[in-house]
Order: sequence, then C-alpha cells, then structure tokens
Amino acid sequence: MMINKIGTNLKNIETPELIIDLDILDANVNTVSKAYSDSHLKMRAHTKNLKSPYLARRQVEAGGSNGGVCTAKVSEAEVMVEGGFDNILIANQVVSDDKIERLCSLAKFADMKVGIDNIDNLNNLSKFAIKHNVILGVLVEINTSMFRCGVRSPDLAVELAKRAIELEGVNFKGVMSHQSIKGYTTEEERWKIGEEYIDICLESKRAIEEAGMDVEIVSTGETFTFDIVLKYPEITEVQGGTYALMDLNYPYMPFDIAVKVLTTIVDVDDDKITIDAGNKCIAAPNNATPLIEGVKSDLVEMGLDYSVHKILDDKKYNIGDKVYLLTTHEDGLMNRWDKFVGIRDEIVEGSWDILGRGCHH
Repeated sequence: MMINKIGTNLKNIETPELIIDLDILDANVNTVSKAYSDSHLKMRAHTKNLKSPYLARRQVEAGGSNGGVCTAKVSEAEVMVEGGFDNILIANQVVSDDKIERLCSLAKFADMKVGIDNIDNLNNLSKFAIKHNVILGVLVEINTSMFRCGVRSPDLAVELAKRAIELEGVNFKGVMSHQSIKGYTTEEERWKIGEEYIDICLESKRAIEEAGMDVEIVSTGETFTFDIVLKYPEITEVQGGTYALMDLNYPYMPFDIAVKVLTTIVDVDDDKITIDAGNKCIAAPNNATPLIEGVKSDLVEMGLDYSVHKILDDKKYNIGDKVYLLTTHEDGLMNRWDKFVGIRDEIVEGSWDILGRGCHH
C-alpha cells in the first residue's frame, strides 16, 4: 500500500517519516549557487551526505557546480554513475584489489578520480588501470586536521606527485584535503581555523608546482568554509555536503535544516512526551542528542521505535500531535531510510528512493 501520496497534507502523513522541506533545500542550494556561479571555483557536491542522485542533480542544476560529485566509497560512486554522473571524485583511498577492480570498471563509463597518500597504493592503482586499459585521475590527499589519511608534509606530496607522473594508467590531477571544526564557534574563530587548515593544503600545492609539476585541481573546503574558500584564487573546487540538508552541528552557518523526521506524540505523562521515533529512525553518533524542533526538552530515553522527552517549557502537548525530530548527523540520518518524502508548504510533492544508503564498500 502506498502511503504519504502526492498531495497529502503534513498533518495526515503517516509517521515516522523522513521529510525534506524542498523550499529549505532550494534556499540552501541557491545560497551556494549564488556564491559560486560567477566565481573561479565551483561546488563538487559530496554525496556521502545526500546519498541520492536526484538530490545531487538538483545541486548541479542550480548552478555554481563543476557538474561532478564526490563519494566516500566505491559503492557510492557506482550509484552515482548509474544515476547519470560521469565526473566523480572518490575523496578517499581505495586500497583493496577488489575495490580497485570496481573503480577501474567505473572508469570505462566516467571520469574517475581518487585520493592517494602512499606509494604502494599508487603503484597498485597503476597496475590495475593498465590491466583494464583505463586512466584513473589521482589527487594527493593532504592531512590538515583530521589525522586519519593524507600526507603529513609537502615533501611527501611532491614525492607522490612525481611518482604519479612517472606511472602509466594514472593521471596526476592535483591535491585535495578535508577539514572539520568541532562545536559552536565564533565567526572570527571559524575564519581563523578555516584559513589555517586550507593554507596547509596550499603549501603542498605550491611545493608541487615549485618542483616543476602542474596542479590542475585543488579540491578542498566544505560546509563550514564554503565562503572562506572564495578568498583563495588557487582553489578550483569545494567538497560541500552537509549544507544542502543540514543538521544541528552548524547553527552559525547561513543554512537551515531541510531534513527532519516527522513523528507523532503517542503518550503524554505530566512533563514528558513519548514519540514514535527512536534509534531506527535517527542518527545520534558520539552520544549527540537529537532534538525536537521548536520544543525546549531533554531526551530521557531512546529505544528502537520510540523516544521519551522531558518538556522544559510551558507548552501543552496532546496525543496525536506531530513534531519534528532533528539530528546532529545528517549523513547517518539519510543512511537510516530507504526513501524520503519531499514537502512544500506542508503538502507532499513527491517521494524519492535513497539509492546510496547502505553503501559500505
């Protein structure tokens, strides 16, 4: 049975349901489009967040995009190629033989690029690319703040770039980095931290150029630095993901939360309410508590299919009332659901499959 059909009013939507407010989505995407359309750099939407070719296509069509996308996994790249994208950067390392084989298969249909940070992996990428008669673009990943992957010095970046140019089957394209910022920050601190991290990436880019090699792509920046990158003429593209749908982690940015879980209050007990959404529906990594939109409350308990919230304001709630649950981790939230319902002015406009959910490999 099809539920939550086109034209259904918000008050009649079956819950729990993953909702994307299309007006908010469009406003978020247009903010970036206006910033980048006449700029030297362009957006490369990161689909580890969206997990949907449909949503990625909306970002590209809005303008200010280079027409390509990022993914975190080969399996996500497969979804995007099947969804019609032919310019893809796997902003990560692909190291196991079976995944490199799949990467090479994709390179027969799309311009595939991948991050590198060590010689052995680079040699292996070359070996399989030659075997499959394809060319893989490679970008040297620079560690700036995450300390998970990426070279730790400009000298290592130069060494990798030189080796990539020597090898067959791979094409050295440039450098990339990804930064993160934790917790609420002031505008002054956001700029200071963002500039500090981006400068680390550009230091390696310049070292490669000083060694006599061309750097075509500088892929860096993200939601929290989407405007900071505009001051750097050397940056060519930005790996933005969260900004389109947003979550609770960036309250200081000029974007609003478009993705929410619509829930129904199923019990009211003095100063507590129980809603029909729990761990199955919402992502709350690192014990980060999801919040009810517009309700001053504390989470008391969360099970698989319900959660209990203590109300801290004077508002009265009734069984059957609908409230939105917001997440601190939009990537994980999208991965919880098979589809989302798009609404505009509280009316269902459509429902779309989340084709990239569960892409672990």
